Amino acid sequence: MQHVTFLVLGLGNGAILAAFGLSLAVFYRSSGVINFGTGAIGMYAAYTFTYLRTDGRLLNPIFGFPALLKLSDKPLPVWISLLVTLVISVLLGMLIYAVVFRPLRHARALAKAVASVGVLLVLEGVVALRVGTAPLNVPTLFPARALHMGSLTVPSDRLWAAGVALGLLVIAVVIYNFTRFGTLTRAVVESEKASVIVGISPGLVALANWGLGAAIAGIAGALVSPLVTLTPSGFTLLVVPALAAALLGRFSALALITIAGLVLGMAQSELGYLQTSSWYPHWLGNGGQDLLPLVIVLLALTLGGAALPARGMLIVQELPAARRPRHVTLSTLVGVVLGAIALVSSHGSVLAGVVTSLIMAIIALSYVVVTGYVGQISLVQFSLAGVSAMLLARMTTHWGIPFPFAPILAALCAGVIGVAVSLPALRVRGVNLAVVTIVTAIAIQSFYFENDALNGGSGGSRVTGPSLFGLDLRIGSGDDYPRLQFGFLCLVVLALIGVFVANLRRSRLGADMLAVRANEGAAAASGIDVSRVKIVGFAIGSVIAGLGGAMLGYERTVISGDTYDTLTVILLFAVSYISGITTVAGALLAGLAATNGLVFVLINKAVDFTSYYLLVVGLLLIVAVLTQPEGAAGVVQQQLKALARLVRRWPGPGSLPVADVELDADVLARPRKEPVAR
Repeated sequence: MQHVTFLVLGLGNGAILAAFGLSLAVFYRSSGVINFGTGAIGMYAAYTFTYLRTDGRLLNPIFGFPALLKLSDKPLPVWISLLVTLVISVLLGMLIYAVVFRPLRHARALAKAVASVGVLLVLEGVVALRVGTAPLNVPTLFPARALHMGSLTVPSDRLWAAGVALGLLVIAVVIYNFTRFGTLTRAVVESEKASVIVGISPGLVALANWGLGAAIAGIAGALVSPLVTLTPSGFTLLVVPALAAALLGRFSALALITIAGLVLGMAQSELGYLQTSSWYPHWLGNGGQDLLPLVIVLLALTLGGAALPARGMLIVQELPAARRPRHVTLSTLVGVVLGAIALVSSHGSVLAGVVTSLIMAIIALSYVVVTGYVGQISLVQFSLAGVSAMLLARMTTHWGIPFPFAPILAALCAGVIGVAVSLPALRVRGVNLAVVTIVTAIAIQSFYFENDALNGGSGGSRVTGPSLFGLDLRIGSGDDYPRLQFGFLCLVVLALIGVFVANLRRSRLGADMLAVRANEGAAAASGIDVSRVKIVGFAIGSVIAGLGGAMLGYERTVISGDTYDTLTVILLFAVSYISGITTVAGALLAGLAATNGLVFVLINKAVDFTSYYLLVVGLLLIVAVLTQPEGAAGVVQQQLKALARLVRRWPGPGSLPVADVELDADVLARPRKEPVAR
């Protein structure tokens, strides 16, 4: 009977997953967005509702004013608190659509998914800055008395939570199947162009749907928050298992999504109880609960094929350009010289920041290959780097494998895992892989990084430093930390990988990757083996991430799973996109701006940048998607081109000014008009 009790206990978490899955379906069907910020919307609503009903204060996101505005001298009634929370959730959803996703209504799914990651970071950063990250004590809402059914005892509050999820399902079904609004939404989903012809505004329909989707997430977050731990990060990431439920229902079957969410929550609770059994494989640790959503996602994509239903959308916004590198040798020499100058001219924390930047740039190069060239969103690259670092610790300390064989073997193992993760992408298109990789990142964190049976215990896993031909290349310790020898090792590795990635773009394989990124169907029609290109791209990107992870392991000397948590994984992807995810130069900038990188360290010396890092990265990510898809590297390149044109036009001594005319090959090739005789 204990099994049934724990299954019922899982209804609390399952209700959140079901409601978030419903919300995800509403967002996707109305505007084609897989909204990774759904959990953040529910989290914001949960904080709003809790403060209103506990002391009558309203969460205020506007900086410069009190974080909590006093609305009443005593706690507000539950129904008023819920009504205010509902209104705020609807307005928040509409605001997000109007500011972020309406300008992206004709963008590709990749850009929309990246923008939703920015929404996640912004909302989580705002709440963390305003009220902190400590778990919030949420008073009970539903009756918590025990219900006795013979020898079975179940808590009633979990049944109430399941009722909330089912009630939201009924409301959504009625709205979409029995109202004019539902008819308009289905018309827009079928064809935006046709709906415009008959007088329907797709923008207004999407705006209303975003209000409805946010309302569903907000109500669930408010009502079910007493049954789950309420922290900004933990609550926000509940969207990940909810994605599994939504994917199982193909983001359209609302009843299936709701049932899948409830069952998933129950199954995770039962797995938690089974850990106490003697026959349970304890080497799984707590990972079994987070491996379950991954299994569901893989099965849904592998067996279901094209998991996401097509929408009749007009795509006009192009992907960020992956420009062909020129002067690779000269650029590499300049970069190595600048890197060497930065190493020898700095010391202490600044030198440590330079070394970290070099390593993070290596990992960022893996995003250039996978996302920039192949066009697949992968949120697991930093987790693969962590796997490589963990394996490096075992290879160097326990198995005695020397440098450079240990980091190469660890990176190859990361490459194998990366290819395995990418296999579902062979059958599907779009941003399905983003769902696979974020679920995989959480599964790796839970199963590997937080598992004492595999991660070396509370003390972490120790890495034996590198040496080559008697030369000590270790990072050092104490006053001898960090050593220049290790910094130059990282610089050499970065230079070699950077040259490889640049030449990959110039190769035939690179051209095939860009063709697959642009249009898989057209690429296949032109004779390109799309599956092979994807597998090779993921393999290369994963091995590069593994090499960066090995260097990070040598730098940290002791590997702890906390270094590779899911939020850090998302942050590095965001920084890579902001910096320029299609170019080697963008990866270098990403290394500088990454957590504990050179720019981060320098700014943190002047202000407490750590607290604002999440919010700043989220805002910059949204701005980059909206205005500068090529990132900071693209801006720098544009400015350099403008400067070069200015220099070319500048008159030299004794010369006349040159007209502001830019000739290209097409202009020069035009036939000249002969003068007509008069």
